[in-house]
Amino acid sequence: MKWFATLALCLLGTSAWGQSSLKVEFRWLIAHHCSSASPLIKVKNIPAGTTALDVVMVDLDSKNPAHGSGGGVVTEEAGFPADFVIPAGALSKYTGPCPDNFTTLGHEYEFRVTALNADKQVLSKGTYKAPFSGKFVILQGVIGSP
Repeated sequence: MKWFATLALCLLGTSAWGQSSLKVEFRWLIAHHCSSASPLIKVKNIPAGTTALDVVMVDLDSKNPAHGSGGGVVTEEAGFPADFVIPAGALSKYTGPCPDNFTTLGHEYEFRVTALNADKQVLSKGTYKAPFSGKFVILQGVIGSP
């Protein structure tokens, strides 16, 4: 019976060992269109011992990196608090969203954040995605999402 419990924990993945997912939030603004300044990104549930947040933005609708990609690493040698705000413009290898159909449907983008310790071991991960189009950004401002 013990082997079954051990197998079940292994199959459930790292969350069975107490690793919680990062909660990631961001909000698009019209100013982010074709900009090299990354948006403000809120990260919550950062585990103790995290000294780096590796952030990557991916355009889920295009293989063309000119439409938005990249990211950067934000470090805190003393460690991050459980909740942290990555300031706007802080990502050094960031190329902002610039979909060719911005005025209609736009593209969907995802920020992937990985919490790393001083030895570059992964402590936790989290993602958040949102569409980026002129219409969505205006509607988001009206309804007040993240």
